[in-house]
Amino acid sequence: MSHDTEAAYASSEIADMIMLNQAKFFGTMGTSGLWSVCAMREGGHQWPLADGVILAENTTHNDIKIAFEYKRPNEGVHGILTALGQSFAYLEKGYDASIMVIPDKYSSHSTPGAHIKRVIDATAPDIPISIYTYAMPNLSAVRPFQGKLNCVRDISLPSCRSIGSTAAASATGSVSTLWAHMREGMSHPDAFFRFCQAVKIVTATGEDLGGINIPTKLSDAVKRIDSSADVYKYLSNTPGDTVSDMAWRYVWFHYYFWDDLMPIYRGTSPFTVNDTPTRIRLDDVGHYQGLFSGRSDSIKSKLVNKLNANPADEDAVWEEYAAKVRKDSHSYREVVDSGLYHIGFLAPGGTLTDLGYKYVDACERVASAYAGIPMEILRAAVLQNGQYGAMLHYFYKLSEEKFESDLFAFATKDSRGNYKFDSGAYLSWLDDEFTNTLHLAKKSTIRAGGTRKPFQAELSFLKKMGFVKENGRSAAYRVGVGLEINWPQVQNSMMYFNTL
Repeated sequence: MSHDTEAAYASSEIADMIMLNQAKFFGTMGTSGLWSVCAMREGGHQWPLADGVILAENTTHNDIKIAFEYKRPNEGVHGILTALGQSFAYLEKGYDASIMVIPDKYSSHSTPGAHIKRVIDATAPDIPISIYTYAMPNLSAVRPFQGKLNCVRDISLPSCRSIGSTAAASATGSVSTLWAHMREGMSHPDAFFRFCQAVKIVTATGEDLGGINIPTKLSDAVKRIDSSADVYKYLSNTPGDTVSDMAWRYVWFHYYFWDDLMPIYRGTSPFTVNDTPTRIRLDDVGHYQGLFSGRSDSIKSKLVNKLNANPADEDAVWEEYAAKVRKDSHSYREVVDSGLYHIGFLAPGGTLTDLGYKYVDACERVASAYAGIPMEILRAAVLQNGQYGAMLHYFYKLSEEKFESDLFAFATKDSRGNYKFDSGAYLSWLDDEFTNTLHLAKKSTIRAGGTRKPFQAELSFLKKMGFVKENGRSAAYRVGVGLEINWPQVQNSMMYFNTL
């Protein structure tokens, strides 16, 4: 079991403990009893990076973000001092509080929690740092750390001093789900490969956009929108020259918004949609991702209809197109680079990690992101670093517990006596368990106007990775089982991670 997966289990349990202890922890802050607490992770990449973030929300108070630091026994007794230093650093970064979770004993120290508590109480007694110790978790339980955690140093936030971050320190910024952020239609293995490859290229040779041919009408439209804009930076929505900015420009103009795809239309009498696909592969048999075309409501279709209705509007059409290209570039980059960071392929500075280099080198050796070794590296990283192993654990254990008490839960019998499984009701139940029992998801506005289903993106990605079985284009479900997980593949990928 990886450090990150154990940290995910522990942060979920502590979020529940804070919920039960909210009167003490939050005191007079916010409306009493209405705090919602969930375990998440940092959305940004800037050092120092916490193992997790516990987010607390209340309708009458600003969000409270608590940095989470987890240490395992094999990190040694010196790890408790590292955790202490990190906990202080998170406060300076801008977090409202820190929580450190350490083993209840080491072979060389029988009471590490009490030791660290004495250090804090003697030097900074009003500092907002909590300490928890833990006994060996039960990894076969739904909640591995339930009953295994002991709060050695409790705090009441209103009584603690407020630590202001320096101007040089980065803001805590956004938080994201505990598992790596993935989106269907964007999180393709080839997209991950091409971004990693771009990082490798620009790190070694710098940036060269000389071979990119932007249509004159498009570059003119950008200049009308912003006369001072760099056309490449505008269309790729990359304002700077960091490694990450340069890598995304390389990917955007070579694989997404490449020369043949850029024009809105082909013919002009009448105007017809240029439906050239991207160069991002969806598989190894010749299918490529579409972008800006392919549907009646796509931007190119809409703009071609406008041109056919009134050709004199062409300048306005190209300006609308430029703005859409810029907006979508930001969306794609946000998904791809955050996903790569969360699964351990990118370092905080935007360069490749050792694992990232292993991945891109493996892809280049076989000229594919969908072949054996590249896919095995990706699967292993997704499960362990990306926390999808923890998600599958919760899917399985919650379902097992549910169906032990009610074998035919979420199933209805038809006129022939056959049972049909209601996957929608099942996923809604899981979503509620993740939110209210495990504290791993927060309730916000209705997803995409109510059209997105619980775990829609995650299940699509898990299916693509081969971790859940398929039923046509959807994940497979079974009466008395729920989601059908491909355990042999999961186990193989878990074991493969240990070889990386």
